[in-house]
Amino acid sequence: MIKTGFTRQILPAILLSASIVSSAMAVEPVHLITREEAGLPAVEPRPGSVRNLTRGPGIDTLGTPSKVGSGPFRLAVRFLPSNGVPIEPGSVRIIYRRNPAIDLTARVKPFITAAGIEAPAVVVPPGKHVVEIEATDKEGRTGRSQFTLTVEPPK
Repeated sequence: MIKTGFTRQILPAILLSASIVSSAMAVEPVHLITREEAGLPAVEPRPGSVRNLTRGPGIDTLGTPSKVGSGPFRLAVRFLPSNGVPIEPGSVRIIYRRNPAIDLTARVKPFITAAGIEAPAVVVPPGKHVVEIEATDKEGRTGRSQFTLTVEPPK
């Protein structure tokens, strides 16, 4: 009898709350760049990455496509520690290269780890966007990389 009461009353409540939690945790696309920000004057991309006096961490943006459609896409960045020194996740900055420059870090902060950035669904308005990523390791060495993201207009 107790088993039946548990099965009929408590178990459905547990399953319902679990489905609510899982749907709340479903990935809501992150609006990385707004239309207003995309309308600001563009800044020419810097040639190559910025050189440092000491070798800082590498930043690999190969997981992020350079050309995407108008829908959500995956933002995947991998940090490559130099000499095994881990990245300080709180030091990571993501800058949208416009005039003036726009700090996008807070928008993807939940997706930043010492290993990289893994945002499963990011939305960016159509156009050509230059984004710069900066990361500092636990010894204070900084690495920078930039990539150009081209978003096709909706069809």
